Amino acid sequence: MNYDMSSYFEDPEFKEALARYEGMVENHTPAYFEADELTDIAEYYASKGRHKDADKAINLAIQLHPDNIDALIFRARSLMLLGKKEEAQMVMQLINNPADREFRFLQADLLIEEEHMEEADKILQQLAMEEEYELDTLLDIILDYVDVNQKEYAKKWIDCLFAHFDMQTLPETNQRLRDVLCDYYSTFNKPDLAIPYLNMTLNEFPYSVQHWNELGKCYLQQEQYEKAHEAFDFALAIDENNTETLTLKAFLYSQTANIKESINYYLRLEKATEKKPPVYMALAGLHFEMKDYETAMKYTQKLLKQKQEITAFELTDIYSIAALCHVALGHPEEGYMYLDQVLKQNGNNAETRIYAGQFFTIMAGSKDISEEERKNNIDKAEEQFNLALEFTPKEERMDILFKIGSKYFDEHLFEYANRYFEQINKEFPHNAHSTYFFLIYGYLYLQQPGPFIHYLAKINKELPDTYAALGVDENAQFPDQLFNEAIRVIKDDISKGKLNLNNYL
Repeated sequence: MNYDMSSYFEDPEFKEALARYEGMVENHTPAYFEADELTDIAEYYASKGRHKDADKAINLAIQLHPDNIDALIFRARSLMLLGKKEEAQMVMQLINNPADREFRFLQADLLIEEEHMEEADKILQQLAMEEEYELDTLLDIILDYVDVNQKEYAKKWIDCLFAHFDMQTLPETNQRLRDVLCDYYSTFNKPDLAIPYLNMTLNEFPYSVQHWNELGKCYLQQEQYEKAHEAFDFALAIDENNTETLTLKAFLYSQTANIKESINYYLRLEKATEKKPPVYMALAGLHFEMKDYETAMKYTQKLLKQKQEITAFELTDIYSIAALCHVALGHPEEGYMYLDQVLKQNGNNAETRIYAGQFFTIMAGSKDISEEERKNNIDKAEEQFNLALEFTPKEERMDILFKIGSKYFDEHLFEYANRYFEQINKEFPHNAHSTYFFLIYGYLYLQQPGPFIHYLAKINKELPDTYAALGVDENAQFPDQLFNEAIRVIKDDISKGKLNLNNYL
């Protein structure tokens, strides 16, 4: 679990130091501060995303206290986060106490960053031995590995923890232990093991928004969406403007295809947070998904006005959405300008090439072009999608094939969509069920009854709940009367014995 220092930042002593520091900066008057005061102020600014202000505070700390280990460690960690490893190592050389506990963690972290895992683990092993396998030491080491997603090493130290302590009773009295266990289990996709510890903590601290959020995230991992909503609702009842909860609630609604409610929560988040760009990114994407291209464009323009706060990666997404909005609104020339920027910035990337392919599928799906133009645009889309597959690691191939099929599907180019969904069936038979609905929808409109009934039969056999719902109620994603009526007619024939689905498996 990621810990924050928000409660400490509410401490009167800290607030007094912060006020003195900000008064000094504003009035340009000199003042003296202890090293720990300035380090805490730097931590505060970093937590608010004010990294330049954090740098200024830590610069003053090092200027006043050049040998202070905590200040030097903060500076080294900041440089590591920026990818400036050599500069971080130079700062570490200034630390005159190599036996310092935090310095040794920093050494290990730098070695982990450089993928020298065995060397890093030797440092942590020596530290654990010297500190006689104290509980907090083991928890710090586990968190170190969890933070960098090193499952094998985190598991090794979890086993060490269980070997040294009574894990039947200790979690009942130690909240930090429960939090670390939750962090470990949820990070490595074992939410069922994290949930009991979270419930234990919430029984003791029922007003902890952070723990309600963590519980909701565990239910999200399990796809227990109603329980996730319930957990987030408890958190919002405690703090209606909690930015993490609003983000999670908005994400949950988007996951369950309730785009309007997702937008409502992002709008609430917009009012509650100082960090606007991620909210505008989400709103631009959701409005594009709803085909409200004008509103999506407004959010891309808001983002471009805040360009100094946007990373190069985010800028690629903004240009991509702007390009797609322009082409969808019938402004292909303006769209091409943005698309060109996207490809120049990040052309050797699968997601970028999918955006480019989608640009041409939108063109191909237009009703106002000739058949020759449609074919040319599909050829261009295929060129981009093939590049996307070239740039895709083997373990991500199924996701990319599905995304490509979906782009064609969205423009009702079912012949091409079904080719990619069929490819998933061939290459990834264990995940094929995720394509069945799209395939029956496409084959119905392609007027190909054989494969249509084949996949309907597979839904009946492998996804009986989905089969039972087909044609019964209007699907939120596909409110298509023609499709639903066709399904009802066929299911009626099946129920009367006119059609045997087993013959089509």
